[in-house]
Order: sequence, then structure tokens, then C-alpha cells
Amino acid sequence: MKKIENTSFKLTTLIFIFPLIGLLLYGGLSQFFFFYAQHNEVQYELEKYEKTLMDAQKDTLQEKVENLTQFIRYYDGRSSDKIKEDVKNIVNVTADMANNLYHENHGKIEENKLKEIIKSALRKIKFEGDIGYLFLLDLKGNALVHIDNKVVGTNIMNIQDVKGKYILKEFNKVFKQKGEGFVDYYWYIVSEDMKEMHYKISFVKLLDCYDWYIGAGEYLKYMTKFVQKDILEYIKANAQFKNGYFFIVNGKEKLIFSPYENNMIFKEQKKGFIQDEKHIAYTQYVEEYDWYVTATKDLEEIQSSIEAKKLSSEVKAKESIKTNLYLLLFSWIVSLLLSLYLSTVINRMLKKYEKKLTAANDKLVFQSRQALIGELFSMIAHQWRQPINKIASILALLRFGLPEKKLNHLEIDERCQEIEESVEFMSETIDDFRTFYQPKEESEKVNLRELVEKSIHFLEGSIRKKDIGISKELQEIEHELYANEFLQVMINLIKNAVDSLERSGEINIKLFQKGEKIIISVEDNGTGIDLLSIKKVFDPYFTTKEDSMGLGLYMTKIIIEKHMKGTIEVERLSQGTKFTITL
Repeated sequence: MKKIENTSFKLTTLIFIFPLIGLLLYGGLSQFFFFYAQHNEVQYELEKYEKTLMDAQKDTLQEKVENLTQFIRYYDGRSSDKIKEDVKNIVNVTADMANNLYHENHGKIEENKLKEIIKSALRKIKFEGDIGYLFLLDLKGNALVHIDNKVVGTNIMNIQDVKGKYILKEFNKVFKQKGEGFVDYYWYIVSEDMKEMHYKISFVKLLDCYDWYIGAGEYLKYMTKFVQKDILEYIKANAQFKNGYFFIVNGKEKLIFSPYENNMIFKEQKKGFIQDEKHIAYTQYVEEYDWYVTATKDLEEIQSSIEAKKLSSEVKAKESIKTNLYLLLFSWIVSLLLSLYLSTVINRMLKKYEKKLTAANDKLVFQSRQALIGELFSMIAHQWRQPINKIASILALLRFGLPEKKLNHLEIDERCQEIEESVEFMSETIDDFRTFYQPKEESEKVNLRELVEKSIHFLEGSIRKKDIGISKELQEIEHELYANEFLQVMINLIKNAVDSLERSGEINIKLFQKGEKIIISVEDNGTGIDLLSIKKVFDPYFTTKEDSMGLGLYMTKIIIEKHMKGTIEVERLSQGTKFTITL
């Protein structure tokens, strides 16, 4: 109590004195540095204002350029999709024509002649512009119709492009999945020198007649050419791209677009920001077209705004000096009064708190003792319930078996031994719970397999009553621990599994060594635990059973983690529950 009183006095003193000392130091030092710092502050504000303006202009330029490049990429994608759709439509129309020829003449004309009619009809189909060409192949890779006469009549199943892709095998993958679709690859442009392969996208589709498929494609260089033209026409016709100084230059410094009659401010194009004495610009590179998209701004407007800001800052600086002196005097008075008031209030509060703290501490000690006693009694009652039930069932068997002489001496001895074991377990439970929250002084090296077998035997009546099957995979393992506590853990877990099962259920118990770890698992195929409850199974007093106090798994977790230095985990299975102990 003396320590609390001393702390209270020191705290009250600090609350009163500290603000006054702080204000004295602040007043003297602030006046000394204020005039010196005023000039630097004005300069800093001007630099900050200039940077803010420049950043705002940069953000605006960047936003404009990004909007334009996003539009270019969007329009490119939309136009490319349209070209692909055109190719698809051509293939679909041509395929319908071939299929119609087949269905109209099948059976009326000799097969070989009908095939030649279909191929001849496909050869006559011409496209406008550079849209590409049709090709007809069979599933074995034989070219039936192709713009390159050297290819017709040959098998190109194993032909590869410059990337090593087997083109016809890619076609077959599409046929297996959907019967039609797009495939990208590299191929020669027949109308050119055929020395270089170019990127191409084709649409292929299986025909109803024979094992043939038809396709058509478009080269990226032609697609890009058409799309670039459409984009530039759209930009030139759209007013929003004329607000601000925009221009587009390609990688060879050729002007692609400018609203000001082929005039460029910056000859050298670089990605990002570029600035000279009069202008600032932002450039972004569109790799698809090798375009540099640039937006510029005249710096003269920014300089005018900075000069106006400088005059305004000098006026404000003079006003702030006067205001600062008044504020300093006012803060002195307010701090003095506030310190006196707070020190008085806090002193009263601390005295009341001291009294409450003493009373609460006494009450907390009493409640903690009461809670510990109640918890121990609950746990003992929970552990005794099973042996008491077992003793009662044995006594009932003896009562009805002895008069009718259905039991021999050996069976009577076995039942009496079971009663003795149950009574011994109850006695050991009392001894164990008496020091449950205290460190154990002695442990022993025990055979874990024998203890697991003993726990199963202890619950034999409940297991037999429900006709539950027990599957065991137990290794001979010796480990130093407290045997009765381990027995309690196993009884709790097996009893929990028995309670969750209906008749003819199954419990699987495993005991094995894994490296330096000992693993014990108890698994059942019962009703299982729902997702909400599984997070609370180890909480005290949580239970889903009407006749349970919810202390079994809580006690099990304490024994394993605090006394055995191990871990226990619960797992929700598709059918049932699994508890795993690791020591």
C-alpha cells in the first residue's frame, strides 16, 4: 500500500509540474528559433507547393496518356476479336456449304467424284483483301486444299513451326475437346518470299462429311495493320484527344499522330517523364505497335502560380509571428489552470482506486479457490461415473447369477478382480486429482500398449452393449510418464468414441513410433462433430451430450499438454471423428 501511495503522489506531482516545465522550455526555445525558422519554412512551403503543382501536372499527364494507351489496347483487343470472329464466320459458312454439298449428293454421285466436287468448290472461294485463305485437310494430315500448291497432296502431320509446335497435333486437340476452335502458331506467308514464319491465328472445324476439317487464319502483322488504321482514325475524329498536346511517334521517330501539324517538342522519345526549361511531358510505350504515346504541358502557367504563392506566403509569415506570441501566453495560463485541476481530480481517483483494488484482490483470491475446488469435484465425478457403472453392472450379474448357479468360481474371481480394479482406479483418481495442478514428483517407464489394452478392457461393458468393433494396431512402446493419467486420457477418448456410435459401429486405435515422436490415434465412424462444435471440444463445460458435464476432453488436453508435454488434435472425417496424440 505504501508503494501505491508513493506512486500516487509522484504521478500527481508530475501532472502539475511537467506541463509548466515544458511550456517554459518551449517558450524560450521557440522564440529563439522561430524567426530563424520562419524564412526556411516559407522556402520549404514554396518548394512543397512547386512540387505539388508539378506532381499534379505529372499525374494529369500520366492519367491522360494511360487513358489513351488503355483505349488503344482495348480497341486493339476488340478489333482483333472482330477479325477472329470474321475468320470464324468464314469457316462456318464454308463448312456449311461443304456439308450441304455432301448431304445433297451423297448416294447420288460416286464418292470420289463427290469429294472432288467439294474440294473444287472450296478452291473457288476467294476472300477480299488480306484476310487469309482456306485450307482443307483430313485427320491423317493429308493436305486436300491449300493456297500453296506444293503442299496439296502431301502429308504434313509432323510439320512444326519455328517454336517447335506440331501444328496439326494442336488441331487434333481442339477437335477432341469441342470439334472446333482457335489455334495459334507460326507459318509462312505464301504471297511473300516464304523465308520467315509469322505469327498466325486460325480457326478450324470438323466437317460432317468424311474425316475432313476446314480452316482459315489471319496473320498478326495484317491484323495489326488494320487495327492501327482504325485506331488512328478514331483518335483523329474524337475531340477528347485534342484537349492537351498529344502526339504519337513510332520507334523510328516517325510522327504517327499530332493535332498540331506534325510538330514535336521532344525529338528523343523515352518512357516516363521528360522535362526541359519550358515543357514537361509524359510518354508511355505501346509495345504491340512500337508506339510512343506522349502528352505535354507548358511550364509557364506553373511559374506564374508559384510567384503568386510566394507573395501570399510572406504576408502570412508576418501574421503568424504575432499570432504565435499570443498563443504562447494563452497556453501558459490554460496549462497552469488545467494542471492544478487535473492533479486534484487524479489524486482523488487514485485514492478510490486503491480501496477498490484491495477489495477486488481479496474477492478474486476467494473466487479462484472456490472455482478450483468446484472444478476438481466435477472432474472426479466425471472419472468415477464409468467405474461405478461397471461395479453396478458386475454386482447385478452376481446377484442374478449366483442363486441360479450360472457362474463358476473362476468367473466370480474375474468379476471380483474387475471390481477391485475399478475401486483401485477410483482411489488412484483421487490421488491424481489431489495434485492435479501441481508438478508431479515421480514418473515411471510404462508399456503404453498394455495401458491402451487396459483402457479398452475397462470400457468392455459399454463396447459389448453396443456391439462395437475394436480395430487395434499397437506397437510395443515404453515411455516415461504417469501411468494413471495416460489411462484416464485413453478412457476419455475411447468413451467419447463409444458415445458417438450407434450399434455395430467401429473404433480404430493406433499406437506407433514415428522418428522420435509417439503417435496415438482414436478414430470412430460415428455421427461426427459439426464444424461449429469442433472448435470448442476442448473448452471446459462444453458438451453435446445431455448427461455430460463437458470436462472429459478439457481434462484430457490439460494432462497431455501440461503433464506429458505433448499435443492433441481433433479432425472431422467424412464419417466420424479422429483424435491424435503426439508425445
